[in-house]
Amino acid sequence: MRTFEGVRVIDFTQAIAGPFATFQLALMGADVIKIEQPGSGDQGRQMYPLDEGLRASGFSAIYLSANAGKRSLTLDLKHSEAGEIIRRLVRDADVVVENFKAGTMDRMGHGWDALRKINPKLIYCAVTGFGQNGPRAQAAAYDPTIQALSGMMAVNGTEETGPMRVGAIVVDMASAISASFAIAGALFKRERTGEGAMIDLSMQDVGATLTSPNLLQTAFGLEPALMGSRSLSGNPVADTHPTKDGILLLMPAIEAQTTKVWSVIERPEMGNDARFVTLEARIANEAACLALLHEALAEDSSANWERRFAAAGVPAAEVLRLPDVLDDAQIAHRGTIKETISSFDGRALPYTNTPFKVTGEETGTDCPPPIVGADTNTVLTEIGYSDMDIEAYRAKGVV
Repeated sequence: MRTFEGVRVIDFTQAIAGPFATFQLALMGADVIKIEQPGSGDQGRQMYPLDEGLRASGFSAIYLSANAGKRSLTLDLKHSEAGEIIRRLVRDADVVVENFKAGTMDRMGHGWDALRKINPKLIYCAVTGFGQNGPRAQAAAYDPTIQALSGMMAVNGTEETGPMRVGAIVVDMASAISASFAIAGALFKRERTGEGAMIDLSMQDVGATLTSPNLLQTAFGLEPALMGSRSLSGNPVADTHPTKDGILLLMPAIEAQTTKVWSVIERPEMGNDARFVTLEARIANEAACLALLHEALAEDSSANWERRFAAAGVPAAEVLRLPDVLDDAQIAHRGTIKETISSFDGRALPYTNTPFKVTGEETGTDCPPPIVGADTNTVLTEIGYSDMDIEAYRAKGVV
């Protein structure tokens, strides 16, 4: 049995933070019914566009990353007759997830207070930029703006560049993981209490949580400076460095590890040089320290240096390009990237599987991301509508 087998999720979310949350549940067996606007579907279908064939299918990189294993039901939420369909869907559902602005579902008559009257055991998760109340609650939110407002940009970049956002959509993805964890916890609690729950997730809170060590430093009067890839200690050795063929991240965390660096690069005399024997000395003599370090690192490849430092117990990693990650032997060994087959044109569609393994359970899905509305008739039939009912709804533009 899979972890969320038998759990039905009604997914009103769009773009990435919400869809990636419900995707985690789908990867572990949940039946996720994705509600999409008739015709256009999830706005995420247009984000990070791919080739013409995939665009014709309504597939983008954002959409493919978060929607395998789901079923698609089209429904115009603003239509006066949509409410009855939603009530039927929710009646036997376990979870509802939405990521509209705070209060939007309430105004349409489909918020937590309305839906829990239909299903008292319902788990309702709202993913918003700033939570359901507070001075910013009605503001629109996107990953970069949340990075700016959570302190994340304040610690990313250098003095030369100024604050910079993280290139990956890290707040969106972390918000999704946080939401799926909260939903799993609420389902577990419901098993013991029989009660549903409202989950109010703020992306700004997630961003602040990710930045918490830096915020705590600041709370004690030690606001960190912009340091790029360098360690918070300021150690010039703990940074990214050029090698013979690329870039190496070298990250000795303690003085004993920094001392080992000199042996690995075959410059043992640096360990006795007064300019480099302490952290303070290395910071004061940064230019000289880096000149000698880079001279040594230029003698070998990033991959070889990674292996040599690992053998000495010094944290280091080759900085991989994205194509290299796709071909990485460890990623392949773990089965992190899996594929489904498109129902539109038969091509392979990759997705990232759960980053964990569970004893006795295979995570993942063989079902490709759905075409807009592909499962509308099937889902409506399951909740009691006849073919005639469905055609009538379609003629009115409800589905």
